[in-house]
Amino acid sequence: MDTVNMIINVIAIMAGLTIYIGISNTKWGKDHQQYQYAIMLGAILLAVLIGGFIRWLIVVR
Repeated sequence: MDTVNMIINVIAIMAGLTIYIGISNTKWGKDHQQYQYAIMLGAILLAVLIGGFIRWLIVVR
C-alpha cells in the first residue's frame, strides 16, 4: 500500500468518526440513541464515499 492511499484511508476514517460524533452530540442524536447502530453505519457509509471521492479526484488529476 502506498503512502497516498494510506493517508486517504486515515482521512476517511477520521471523517467517519467526526460525522458519527457530530451526529451523536446533536439534540436529534441524543433523542434517537436507540438508532445508534444505524447512525454508525450511515457515518461509515459517508466516510467510504468521502474516501472514494478523494481517490477519484486524485485519479482524474
